Amino acid sequence: MHTFGRRAKLERVALAIVALVTLFIVLFPLIWMLLASFKPNVELFQRPPRMLPQDFTWEHYVELFRFTSFPLYFLNTVMVAIFACILGITVSLLGVYSITRFKFIGAKPFTFAMLFIYMLPPILLAIPFFQIWFNLGMNNSLVALSITYLTITLPFSLWILRPYIESIPRSLEEAGMIDGCTRFKAFVLVILPQAVPGVMAAFVFTFVVVWNELLYALVLISDESKRTVSLGIASLILETSVYSWGLVNAAGVVATVPILILFAFVGRMMVAGLGAGAVKG
Repeated sequence: MHTFGRRAKLERVALAIVALVTLFIVLFPLIWMLLASFKPNVELFQRPPRMLPQDFTWEHYVELFRFTSFPLYFLNTVMVAIFACILGITVSLLGVYSITRFKFIGAKPFTFAMLFIYMLPPILLAIPFFQIWFNLGMNNSLVALSITYLTITLPFSLWILRPYIESIPRSLEEAGMIDGCTRFKAFVLVILPQAVPGVMAAFVFTFVVVWNELLYALVLISDESKRTVSLGIASLILETSVYSWGLVNAAGVVATVPILILFAFVGRMMVAGLGAGAVKG
């Protein structure tokens, strides 16, 4: 018994070490980016490189906000991400509710078709979307970009939300309708509160994907005033070449902050939503 307890303790220690090493490997680029954003340009190119800045400076952040259009890129991305999240979650909830509550021809093929679209490389859809929006006169539009993002966020949202809607007893919904609720009101008052963890998981996934996406923004957006954060950082690299990696690192830090804040508030709920969505139903 003593030997078994000792082995279990050693296994826990080994797993903790592996977890810490893995965490360090994952976080090291972020830590390096954060520290590099406070280094003068001279220190960024010194050999051998040093982890900590010798002369701490805010010059890259001042330059980023005063002499570039990054604040505008940031605002554009916030608007696109919020619009894409609201639209995607709304369509996902209504779509999942329709599939789980009503019987109609093609329900299962529709579900598999959505998953098939999710597996397609985005590059295959980028040019067709450009042609569609160009023919509709909506090219170079943030609204069109937000709608396009549904192709990469909607299938996952449907997959996450479907087990939640399926697991809610229809008797609860029917009881609400007997008490005078319309179907839509019963959906809002009965179904939505039960599916909050799944909704939050889908929201966070959609927000992160849209916030970091580059390909569709690169293809659909040509006006500098409508660039997103990822496209703006790419443009900073092209425009400054190797002149100011500190500026690029500062932009990366600023772009990472909203994601960290989002995970700090709803990260636990997101994990619960992903886990429950994988086993329900």
